[in-house]
Amino acid sequence: MTATTGNEATSGDGGFQERLRNAQSSTRIRGVPGSDIRVAPGIRLIDPMNQGVGALMRNAQRLFGVANRHCIDVEIWRSLSPEERIVRHISSSDVAKIDEEYKCDKPPGLSF
Repeated sequence: MTATTGNEATSGDGGFQERLRNAQSSTRIRGVPGSDIRVAPGIRLIDPMNQGVGALMRNAQRLFGVANRHCIDVEIWRSLSPEERIVRHISSSDVAKIDEEYKCDKPPGLSF
């Protein structure tokens, strides 16, 4: 059902067609998931690894000297030869990325 009002045609879709046309141009939409665009520049986003019960448990594990399983993997991968890493499809940059993400270089125990 299309009705005409003035010079433009409107449909009974609640503006869906217009939103669909706008969505086809990703530059008009702000905050598309997976994009690098900051939606709210005044808000400081916090890494989920540093908050909540999970962060409390990770800090308690580190306090008592319990190694993170990811850090154990990093230590093993570093001990492999380059050929062995290639067989396992692991690059040096992958190892460094995981090391940085899980803060494997941080010493166990209480540290600030």
